[in-house]
Amino acid sequence: MGLVPLLLFCLAMARRSTDKEQGARVAAALVLLNDGKGSAYAAALLSSEFGVSLRQARRYVNLAALQLCEDLNPVELDQLASLSLHRLELIAGQSIAAGETKLAITATKAHLSAVAQLRRAISAPLTKFRLSTKYTHPPDPPF
Repeated sequence: MGLVPLLLFCLAMARRSTDKEQGARVAAALVLLNDGKGSAYAAALLSSEFGVSLRQARRYVNLAALQLCEDLNPVELDQLASLSLHRLELIAGQSIAAGETKLAITATKAHLSAVAQLRRAISAPLTKFRLSTKYTHPPDPPF
């Protein structure tokens, strides 16, 4: 089989996932995130489990992460992010004190990654945020 027919065959075999398949993949990502797995690790697992590209697996993880946060308002999201950053700092500090270098490095990397993500989220144009209207339009003051 020549290169062009092979390419055409591969394109014909590539298909979009059904809504049911996508739902199952996002649900699997949600389970992984709920179990405390990191987003990169969850994407790698989804990629191998469902035979999708790592890029597509990251999309599923992002959709699951949005579901985790969809009931939170901006203040609650801010508090959750602050608490998570604080926990990572504590883990890194305790690991250094205990002489667990590997864990300290992992916690430090996770902390830096979380700070970078938070910075990107803060500096992103408002059009990238998809908060429901009940959070984007604050209630009128009571007076």
